[in-house]
Amino acid sequence: MKRKVLGKGIEAIISNRAPENSAKTLAEINIEDIYPNPFQPRKVFDPEKIKELALSINEAGMIQPVVVYRKDDKYFLLVGERRWRAVQHLKWETIPALVKDLSIDEIMIGTLVENIQRENLNAIEIAEGVELLMKKNDFTQEKASEKLGMNRVTLTNYLRLLKLPPAIKQGIMNGDLSPGHARPLLSLNNPDDMLRAFSTIVDRKLSVRQSEALMKSFYKTRSPSSRIKDPDQQKIETKLTRFFSTKVNLLYSKSGKGKIEIHFSKLDEFERIYNMICKE
Repeated sequence: MKRKVLGKGIEAIISNRAPENSAKTLAEINIEDIYPNPFQPRKVFDPEKIKELALSINEAGMIQPVVVYRKDDKYFLLVGERRWRAVQHLKWETIPALVKDLSIDEIMIGTLVENIQRENLNAIEIAEGVELLMKKNDFTQEKASEKLGMNRVTLTNYLRLLKLPPAIKQGIMNGDLSPGHARPLLSLNNPDDMLRAFSTIVDRKLSVRQSEALMKSFYKTRSPSSRIKDPDQQKIETKLTRFFSTKVNLLYSKSGKGKIEIHFSKLDEFERIYNMICKE
């Protein structure tokens, strides 16, 4: 049996041109009457790219209308949130919109698939979107994979990423490592070991195969002394790691001297940590 491709059967939900027999209305809607989609899995919109899009729209006009749905006498975006944000920079009062009559599960599926197909989501956002879809509609993994037209194994692999520590999930969202690098980390015994391995993968720029090999030898190559850490030290490291959302090492000697190592993999992350410390 041939597997359905992602999004098959929901083209009418995410398309800017609905079929003749679908419930639709093309209208000019006041910008202030439109709200972001509450089921939008995409968390971050690059301000600079929004400005670039605004310049493009200012020169070429709005080529395609946004797509919205109506609920409780309000309009919510389904497709085109970047365009909606861009025209706000241009001080437009109205925006052309295709109004569709959809159920909640159709809205959630359409939003998630629209983002995946346009490659706008990172793996964590996809995983969170799938998890939200399952919770809101009481879907099993089997039902969710059927609705999305997504291979069951692929869907399960996305959801497994949500079990990773926050700092590693942030690393995936930042592009510091791929899902292929991250999944083997789940074979380790605890979050602290995952964070140590994550740091090694990023620092050494390991490939996926090298990362998998590291996981297999992780406990074999560590010295006995490095496997046992003072409970208080471990507790402080874990608390600091969660606070900064990145790996933190606490090193000290019996004399009381020591240091705190806060890891970062790129300048944006350093700036975030610096601002947290300096409260700027």
